[in-house]
Amino acid sequence: METDLAALRGREDERVVREAADAAAAFTTPAPRVHVPSVRASPERLDEYLEKLYEDDIKIKVEATLHIAALAKRVETLEDILAHPNAILAVARTLREDGRKSVDLATNIVSVFFALSNYSAFHHIVIENQLGDMTMRIVDLEVKRAEDRLESLHEHGPPDEFSLRRHDAATRKQDRLFYVCFYLLLNISEDPAVERKMKKRNIVTYLCKMLERRSVDLLVLCVTFLKKLSIYGENVQKMTELNAVARLATFVPGDDVLLLVTLRLLLNLSFDDAARAQMQDAGLIPPLVRLMRHPHFQHVSMAILYHLSVDDERKGAFAYTNAMPTLLDFLLQVSDLHAAPELIALVVNLTTHPRCAEVLCDAVVGADGTRGFDALASRAIERRDPLAMKVVRNLSQLDDVSTKKRFAPYVEPLIALLKSEPCGSDVMVETLGTLANVPCAEVDVTDLVISHAVLEFIATTLGDDRGCEDDVALEAVVFVGAVACDRLAGELVSLGLCERVYDMLSAKKEDDEFVLQIAHAAGRMLRHEETRDFLLRETQIAFYLVDLLQDKNDVVRKTADLALDVVMDVSEDWAVKIRRMKFEAHNQEWLEAVEGVSLFGGGGEEEGRLGEEGHGELPRGQYVDEYGEVYHHDEYDDEYDDEYDDEY
Repeated sequence: METDLAALRGREDERVVREAADAAAAFTTPAPRVHVPSVRASPERLDEYLEKLYEDDIKIKVEATLHIAALAKRVETLEDILAHPNAILAVARTLREDGRKSVDLATNIVSVFFALSNYSAFHHIVIENQLGDMTMRIVDLEVKRAEDRLESLHEHGPPDEFSLRRHDAATRKQDRLFYVCFYLLLNISEDPAVERKMKKRNIVTYLCKMLERRSVDLLVLCVTFLKKLSIYGENVQKMTELNAVARLATFVPGDDVLLLVTLRLLLNLSFDDAARAQMQDAGLIPPLVRLMRHPHFQHVSMAILYHLSVDDERKGAFAYTNAMPTLLDFLLQVSDLHAAPELIALVVNLTTHPRCAEVLCDAVVGADGTRGFDALASRAIERRDPLAMKVVRNLSQLDDVSTKKRFAPYVEPLIALLKSEPCGSDVMVETLGTLANVPCAEVDVTDLVISHAVLEFIATTLGDDRGCEDDVALEAVVFVGAVACDRLAGELVSLGLCERVYDMLSAKKEDDEFVLQIAHAAGRMLRHEETRDFLLRETQIAFYLVDLLQDKNDVVRKTADLALDVVMDVSEDWAVKIRRMKFEAHNQEWLEAVEGVSLFGGGGEEEGRLGEEGHGELPRGQYVDEYGEVYHHDEYDDEYDDEYDDEY
C-alpha cells in the first residue's frame, strides 16, 4: 500500500503536464466528466462516513457514499481512503449488498472505484474487490430497467408531460451511472485478460445499446470503448450483427468530439466487408465526402472512403457526390503526393470506375475553365510525378471513346517523357503503360511512333545486356501488341521485337500476367502478313498457343484461342494443322490411356506391343484410331474436318 501511495504522489506531479497534453488532445479521448454533487467532505470524518454505511436507511447510505466519492475525486484526499484499513472493503460490500436498491448509491460507490481505476497502479485493488463483475451486473440490470421503463411509458398510448419529465429525470440518472460504470471498465480493460472476460460477458452488446442514449459524454465514452474493442475481428463481427453502423451514422456529422471518435471507430470497422456494406446502406458516403474539406476530419474520413472504394460495387456511389471535383482540387494543390497516401490511393481506386473517371475529366478547374483531365495530365508530365501518372494511366484504360480522344494532344509529350526517363523508373513504367492503352480507331499513333523511333527505343530497352526489369518488359509487350499494324509490321520484324516477344513466352511461362499479355500481343501480330509469316515460319508460336488452351487460367485460354482463330482464318494449311493439335491436346489423357499410342507420332514400346497384337508395325503416315481402324493422315484429315469443325 505504501508503494501505491508513493506512486499516487508521483502522479500528482505529472498531473499538470497531463492536463496540458489532454487539452491539446481534446479530439482524441474523452475527458472524465463524472458528476459528483458538490459537498463538503473532510478526510477527518471518513470513519463517520463509513459507519453510516451500516445504517438501514438507504438515504443515509447515499449521503455517506456521496461524501466518500467527493474525497476520492480529489487526489490529495484519495490517499486517506487508500490508507484506511476498512474503507475499500466497506464500500465494496455496500455496493454488492445494496447497489441494486438505488441508482444514486451505485453511482457514488462506482465513482470511488472509478477514481482508483484512473491509475494503473491501483487496478489490482479494483479487480481484487470484484468491481469488474459487480459493474457488469449493474449495467445488465440498468439496461433491463431502461427497456422496461420505456415499454411501460408507451403502454397506454402517448405519455403525458409529467410522465415524460419523470422518464427524462430517471434517464439522466441512469446516464451518470452508465458513464462511471463504462469508464471504470474501460480503464481496467488495459489488461487483455480482463478485456477477454468482458467480451464473454457481452460488453459489446451493452455498449451498442448505449448508442441509443442522448448523453453526448456517454456516447463519446462508449464509442471510444467500442473503438478499442474493434481491433479484434470477433468484436467487429458482433458490432455488424447488432447493426451498430446504422446508429453511428446518425452521429455523422455532429458534435466535434463525438464525430471524431465515431469516424475512428468507423475506420476500424471499414476493414470488414459486412461493415462496409452497412456503411453504404446507411448513406455514409455523401457526409464523409463533405468532411474531407474539414481539416480536423480530413485524414480519417479520406481513409474510410478509401476502404469503401476498394469494392467495385461501391465505387459508382462516389460519382453522385462532390467526391471527384474535391479530390481533383486536392491532387492539384498537393506538391508531393507521396505525403498524401490516402488521397492518391482513393483517386487511383475511383478512376478505375468509368462514371467517376468521367466526372473527374469533366470537372472545371480554375477561372479559365480548364478541364480536370487537362490539368491532371499537364501536372503529371511537367512534374514527372509517378503517382499522378498512375491516375492518368487509369484514365487511359477506360474504353470510353471520348476519354481516349482526350489523350491525342498528349501522345507526343508522353513519348518525349518516356524516352527521357531512366529505364525502370516508376514514371517510365506508368508512361509506357499509358501509351500502350491509348491506340484505338479514334486515336492513331502510328505516325508519332515512326517519327519518334519508339519501336527502336523499345527494342533497345528489351535488348539491354544488363537485363530489363519485369515491369518494363511487361509494359513493352503490351505496347508492341497495341501498336502492331501493317505499317509497323516490317519494323517489328526487322528490330527483332517479334522474336523477343516469342522468347519471353517460354522465359515467363510461370507468370500468368506475362503469358496473357504475350498471347494477346501474338494475336495482334498474327493479324498482319509480315509479322504473321515470321512468327509461323521462324517460331513455334502456334504450338505454344495450342498448349495454352489447357492453361488453368480461363482468360489465358480464351486469348490463345482467339489468336489461333486469326491464323485459321487466313491459312487453310495452318487451319488443318491447328485442328490436329487441338484434337491431340484435347484428348491427351485418352491417348495416354490407349497404351501410349500417339495419333501423330512414332511408336515406342507401347506402340510396338499394339502392332504385335493387332495391326503389326504400321507404315509411315498411317495410324490406328480409337476403334482400331487404320487411317492414312489425308483420309483422317477430311473426316476430322467435318466431324470437329463445329466443336472448335
